[in-house]
Amino acid sequence: MPMANPLVTLRSTTQSDIPVIKAIHSYYVLNTLITLAIVPSTDDELLSKYKSITSQGLPYIVAVDASANSAIGYAYVTGFRGFKGGYKHTVELSLFCHPEWRGQGVGTLLLKKILEVLKEPGTHPEYIVNPRSDDLRVRIVIACISVDEAGRDNALDLKQYYQKFGFELVGHLKKVGYKFDQWYTALGFTSSLLLTCQGSIPTIYSWPSGEGF
Repeated sequence: MPMANPLVTLRSTTQSDIPVIKAIHSYYVLNTLITLAIVPSTDDELLSKYKSITSQGLPYIVAVDASANSAIGYAYVTGFRGFKGGYKHTVELSLFCHPEWRGQGVGTLLLKKILEVLKEPGTHPEYIVNPRSDDLRVRIVIACISVDEAGRDNALDLKQYYQKFGFELVGHLKKVGYKFDQWYTALGFTSSLLLTCQGSIPTIYSWPSGEGF
């Protein structure tokens, strides 16, 4: 796992970060399977999503190149099938890193921090101004990746990456995504924020996959 870069800091996203977020997201939409989105989001769409996420007491975090004061990655969670009340404790993770900063620990910093904030939202006012009530507190985090099953390693490195952070592979949706004139399989991972006893490491529970990041 790459070491954290001392030049990278984390903070809560602001509206002024939206143009950089758009540029990063557009790269992955147009060039990769990290997301199965086909058309890049507009500034207005990204701003609307940002406002929706933060208004729900959920974190939206950016990694910043301290030497340039510019966002180089971001992570957020959204409600999983939020229109159904029974899913109110489950969120889905999205995480993107500027392509020039890949392999330098930015994604690891973001993933560690967003899980930390979700586990103890009340102790991170710099990321969540109005934490959810206990009745709405996040318990399950979903991550989903797209896989070319004919590829060399079937995204083995990314699967192992999430597993190192306590995520469990629980879903295999064969050829449900279509991009770049090819069908792709989605793999779903879940991690539980519930503690089996005070001070213990989070245990893992299962859940099907949702939208990829």
